[in-house]
Amino acid sequence: MLLTLAFLSDHFVFGKRCDKNPLLKYYTSEDLGLSAEAVSLPNGLNGFIYNKNGANAKESIIIFCHGMGPGHIAYTTEIEYFCNVGYTVLAIDSRGCGFSQGKNMKGMYSGVKTVISAIDFAKENHFKNIYLVGHSWGAYSALCASAKRKVDKVVAISAPNTPSRTMRDGAVNMGVLPRPVAAILQPFWAFVNFVKFGAKGNANAAKCACKNSTPTLLIHGDKDGVVQLKNSAFSKADGKYIEKFLAEGKGHNPYNTVKAETYLAQLSQYLKKKQDVSDFDFSVATEEDVVVMQKIFNFLES
Repeated sequence: MLLTLAFLSDHFVFGKRCDKNPLLKYYTSEDLGLSAEAVSLPNGLNGFIYNKNGANAKESIIIFCHGMGPGHIAYTTEIEYFCNVGYTVLAIDSRGCGFSQGKNMKGMYSGVKTVISAIDFAKENHFKNIYLVGHSWGAYSALCASAKRKVDKVVAISAPNTPSRTMRDGAVNMGVLPRPVAAILQPFWAFVNFVKFGAKGNANAAKCACKNSTPTLLIHGDKDGVVQLKNSAFSKADGKYIEKFLAEGKGHNPYNTVKAETYLAQLSQYLKKKQDVSDFDFSVATEEDVVVMQKIFNFLES
């Protein structure tokens, strides 16, 4: 019975597509003045290469790894930031998300496979330096992928540590399951991931970050209610090549200002209550924290 519950709950999260919410505003390359070239990778993965006015001054590429949601389209203002400072950005949507094919997302390790495919593409196109920047699910994917493919640097923002712990915390935070029941189910969720992906389906992001010599910057908000700090890769990883930045007063989107995070929380409540969001100021909700973004830039440039 517990195993059945684990399979059903996993299917509830990953057994569907994740596309754009028609009620929300998603900034496009045209809105932000970016050049965008469509890219198709094996297994139905699609995305874009972004840059500013066709420039590739740094001969380096940032692979942006998106979190749970409709793909990289939810992060175009962050992509714009990196393009504005001279980088080319490759953003590929994972299976079942946004521009990519697939009837469902399948599971967390699908994101790792997406990042590996993106790294292979960047290597085939002879970019001098390859950097991974990811948020949430994308941060987990970036850390795990860095143990499979050599890259130059990794920035992981709000990274969960393991899929089963992520399911456990998520079930409790959303009020779906009582904490004791979620704790009992954790090993069953690990078994579900093993069935779907083999041993790699339970990859530990912190261990992946520590097993190689890739310089890695971990960023986490001390108020993160989605990926709790104590259960994050930020708390579990340590080593010579690991650098950490704790964003005080921040939640799950520490690259945004506190005001932006507050607006996003309000937006979530509006959507839950099915309130009208046509007058919502999405420019405020996507306002980046210049300190955090500068921290990332300085790390990549060092």
